Amino acid sequence: MDGYAGWAETDLPDWLATPRRDFDRLAAHLRPEVERLLAAQGVFAPFGAVMAPGRYLGVIGTVAAPNAQADSAIQLDRARDAVQDAALRTGARAAAVAANCTVLLPGGDGPVQAAVIMCAHRDGTAENIVYPYRVGEAGVTFAPAQVTEGTQDIFPPIRLRFHIRETCPPRPAGYAVTAFAFHGIDRATVCARMGLTDTGTPQDDARPAPASIASLPDGWTVVVCNDPAMARAHEARLAAYSAGATIATCTVDERRYESAASFCHDGTQIWTVSHHGQAAGPHDLTITGTPPAALHETIAAMDREETESGYPPGMLDFYFDIPVEVVSALTGFRYCQRAYTDVVFDVVQDIPGRQGAGP
Repeated sequence: MDGYAGWAETDLPDWLATPRRDFDRLAAHLRPEVERLLAAQGVFAPFGAVMAPGRYLGVIGTVAAPNAQADSAIQLDRARDAVQDAALRTGARAAAVAANCTVLLPGGDGPVQAAVIMCAHRDGTAENIVYPYRVGEAGVTFAPAQVTEGTQDIFPPIRLRFHIRETCPPRPAGYAVTAFAFHGIDRATVCARMGLTDTGTPQDDARPAPASIASLPDGWTVVVCNDPAMARAHEARLAAYSAGATIATCTVDERRYESAASFCHDGTQIWTVSHHGQAAGPHDLTITGTPPAALHETIAAMDREETESGYPPGMLDFYFDIPVEVVSALTGFRYCQRAYTDVVFDVVQDIPGRQGAGP
């Protein structure tokens, strides 16, 4: 069963994309501009840098050389700096720079001119896509592309703390999910209140469903939504959902370094904590209500870990994890954990006309 059956590809969560797919799209987007510059100039200088402010594609901006005779290494450094800066500002997951190079291809007779599109992903993988070319009267003629593994990541260290922890292996940054953890009512009641059908079909971890449900130890039931619109609709009904029960929520948007947690009991919101790393800075934290001791313990632990990490203050977004770790301490659930012992996430689907049915 494919939980995304009928969805347009652009509606899929960003993090379902693979580096390979991102690299193909970036290269396909950049090549026409490479061809235009080569046809107009006969050379590819200055470098062109492409950044993806949206899901995959974006506008192309050129990086001016310091002077007409600039060393190619200096130009490349400038292009990488520009893409790095754009990555920090937009939170995009993949980027590429293009260079005009003289290359030696396997099995070739000698050096040839080529446009090299160097792609890098936020999970640290990189790849070089090499397009040998000739410029003649008929225009620019490209030979078939050749792909080589890249070794130079053009991004700085990923700011999300999970990327340096063994408990959550490296992966593309881009999760935008909301989890609802219920206690005090059973799994069937959770589905009835949220207007969901429990299919009983385990989801494919490589292609997670728009929504899934699992029974956790200690009586918790967690529903995970990868569809932001669905999550917002459910968040608006937390007071009704928590009648005679307890709900802990955890919302994360890795692209914007935003995270939040809340705790509701029997129709009343007890506390909230939120972090807006991109908009307000890596040490932003807003707390309302009466939080548990676990929150203050987590803040102290994050401050201590940041001090001991060896990274400059603010280099990694340790505070992003504070809401995540508080919910984990209360429920045992962490949104990016890869494996749970004896816990299976099954696909759930909306019942038409019943979403947010309440008690």
